[in-house]
Amino acid sequence: MAGRIPKALYRSNSNTSNRVARESTVIMKTPAILIFLWSFPFLSTSFRLDRNSKDGRDGRLLGLTDFESGTTSPWIDESAADAKWLIEDFSAPFDPSQPAPMPPSGTKYLRVNRPAGTSGQAVLRSEPFIVQPGDQFRLSFWIRSDPIQVNNIQIYWSNNGVQERILSLVEYSTPTNFEWRTISVLIPATGPVETRLSIFGFCNSGTVDAVAIDNLVVESSDQTVPPSSTVTPDPGTGTTVYTTVSTTTSPGGCPSNLGANSVRCETLGGKCYCFSLYKVDSWYTGDSYCRTNGATLVSLETQTEISLIDSYITSASSGLDQYAYWTSGQWVGSGYTWTGSNQPFTATNWYPGQPDDLASGYCVRLFYGGDYAGRWSDIICSGEGYTPFYFICEL
Repeated sequence: MAGRIPKALYRSNSNTSNRVARESTVIMKTPAILIFLWSFPFLSTSFRLDRNSKDGRDGRLLGLTDFESGTTSPWIDESAADAKWLIEDFSAPFDPSQPAPMPPSGTKYLRVNRPAGTSGQAVLRSEPFIVQPGDQFRLSFWIRSDPIQVNNIQIYWSNNGVQERILSLVEYSTPTNFEWRTISVLIPATGPVETRLSIFGFCNSGTVDAVAIDNLVVESSDQTVPPSSTVTPDPGTGTTVYTTVSTTTSPGGCPSNLGANSVRCETLGGKCYCFSLYKVDSWYTGDSYCRTNGATLVSLETQTEISLIDSYITSASSGLDQYAYWTSGQWVGSGYTWTGSNQPFTATNWYPGQPDDLASGYCVRLFYGGDYAGRWSDIICSGEGYTPFYFICEL
């Protein structure tokens, strides 16, 4: 039996009598040494066996965390800057003039807290656990920003050491949002693997800006991973939507325009790139637009691709404004990553002295102002009142 205990945290059964009976059965079948270990409080509160899954597997679920105990365990705040995930009580908000809506359960939740008048990104990570195909992550959240779609919550999972984003909630970031919502997203594991979940919460500097989360849990589901898909939330229902992305390009498969807005597409070097003809206030807005339309922000992974995009933007025939363009580059974990392809930077084209902001909440742009001449700089992904940028999608 000891060899069958997976490395995970388990959700306890809400029915106390059933839980005690189930645990008693487990203990009777457990060798003496395990009975001894099981008696320690820190083990008995951290691990539970759940045999109620439909396929008969032992439970492997990251237990419900509602912060009512006053601790974040098994989640760890790993924020690098002044912005932090802190437990707030509904009855005693950090800023009494900007209270949160009544949470869906209890009175405590996590909220991004930062010094007054500053913006920042808080980072929360789970302890390692084993995820199985069909497991999903569920959370409640409240996010508000003015202007619209500046603040954001992003969820990543670690896939063999590479962080991959599975959810972005920027669509809900509006000045008039005064309600908690609950959403779930499939963790796209194709086999048992040890992972960690990361929650990035970016909060701008305004007094009305707010980012909060509650009721975090990993649980089994009947979902499966669709082939070649991206994950986006449906703002109307709070459920998960999968958008299938074709892995082949048919003749003429590059559209003339991407989506409903003015985002003009061109085939360059055999690939399809789409250039926005309007500016957005936030990296997250451009990223969300690309993904909603089956694309990603551009990932410039080779010197050939870097030169290709630069040559097109600066050509007279393109008619593009030689200003600044968001790419998919974003600081993730301990380095800059192309979030469109989940690959680390290899070929680069940094402006001298760049990057100079090596921290969460910073993204990469192509910049043509001054003497930058299309070279890269890192800049905060959202907020701070800078001039909006264009963006480039890649199909």
